[in-house]
Amino acid sequence: MQQTALDRWLRKKFVYYTQVYCNTLPREIPPRITVEETTKESGGRFLYRLTTNDDASLLEISKGLERENITYTSRVAEKKGLAARLFNDPFKSFTYRVAWIIFILIIISIILSGLPVYLWKTYTELPEDKEEARMEVIESTSLLSHVSSYPYYYGQRLNS
Repeated sequence: MQQTALDRWLRKKFVYYTQVYCNTLPREIPPRITVEETTKESGGRFLYRLTTNDDASLLEISKGLERENITYTSRVAEKKGLAARLFNDPFKSFTYRVAWIIFILIIISIILSGLPVYLWKTYTELPEDKEEARMEVIESTSLLSHVSSYPYYYGQRLNS
């Protein structure tokens, strides 16, 4: 299913984060960046991992690393958890799923509110004189009104 702009923004905001690997730390590190020593996952080539979610701080740290002539590499990673499960499905749009859920809830609330029954009663209501004629027709066509005219009722003889 096609992803909307909102889906892409949600994924960028809540799922993806950027890791910058380097051997030497720059002099100035923006406040929204976390610094960690790397483990074997970086291939053993880099000593420090700088992690951020913010594009502005990523741009600032990359400019600082280039200005100080420090070799670095950046990688985009995905978070794990509920946000990743909700926003990171490439085959389903989160926006469309929410829209369908809201639409279904609206339909269910309309049905449970009694509005269809009220509208049916309002628009099918007969005037007083026609109501009496309708009741007479119902009574004359009732199954039980004709039982006494038949000598047998379900295999038993009546009036015996």
